[in-house]
Amino acid sequence: MTELRTEEEQIELIKHWWRDNGKAIIIALILSVGSIGGWKWWQADQAASAQAASSAYEQLMNVMNKPELTDEERATAQHLAVTLQEEHKETLYASYAALFEAKLLVDDQQLDAALTVLKKAQAEAVTPLIKEIASVREAQILWQQDKSQQALDLLNGLVTSAYTGNAEELKGDILAEMGRNDDARNAYEKAKTAFNTSGVARPVIEMKLADLGA
Repeated sequence: MTELRTEEEQIELIKHWWRDNGKAIIIALILSVGSIGGWKWWQADQAASAQAASSAYEQLMNVMNKPELTDEERATAQHLAVTLQEEHKETLYASYAALFEAKLLVDDQQLDAALTVLKKAQAEAVTPLIKEIASVREAQILWQQDKSQQALDLLNGLVTSAYTGNAEELKGDILAEMGRNDDARNAYEKAKTAFNTSGVARPVIEMKLADLGA
């Protein structure tokens, strides 16, 4: 009887303990299972998102690589570029899509709209290179709008690394047009050095230097 009472007491203790703590254990188990399931769902969602971005960007590249675009192809490229920026923010896909969108706008002579896109691309650039490219293209548009000094001010204040050659060459073009040949020559020499250092062949620089004369 003593052994039976002991077992009954143990059962009773277990019941009391479960009544006091069982709910917390169930909640903890649910949260644990939920967090594992949530993590797996998040991973799957991220993978699907990356695949969708890659696919859209590949389509955009295929269109933009064509020498000439039909109206339908331009509309498709515009749609893909905007979609990538809206649905895949803070990714390289979005950054390069912005550059493509700006190019499409420039081709359509929508220069102010292109400037807006490029400024946004600079602000949201995920790498320094994207910011450099967008800044140089902004300067090109300003020059195209006959805002040569604004373009020069932008280029002079730009810190570049990989895109130095392009920035200096553009600076030389603007200065040459302004009749500042010595400054233009200096910019072209910097551009030539930068291109040579990066292993990029840019023979047109020599032609531009020759055009400036001695």
